[in-house]
Amino acid sequence: MPEIHCLRCGKTAERMTENLFLGKMEEEIKDHVCQECWNEWNRPGGVKTMVINEYRLNLGDENARNTLKQQMRAFFKLPDATAEFKDYRH
Repeated sequence: MPEIHCLRCGKTAERMTENLFLGKMEEEIKDHVCQECWNEWNRPGGVKTMVINEYRLNLGDENARNTLKQQMRAFFKLPDATAEFKDYRH
């Protein structure tokens, strides 16, 4: 199984194979994010939920979905992230 270097935590890990349902971003996430960091973002009550709550995002609104994507890119430290990630958990 191919390995990736996670941009968020810096660890080398196996590339995720499960379907993440992210459309165009899916391959980029799988190429740059480890399972552990993905779980931190996506688990129930995880970072994604925190972002939705802190920014009061209505995911029926395209601008809100774009904000969530920008925060996800910043959280995972993807190369073209345009937002700064603020971790409200601490």
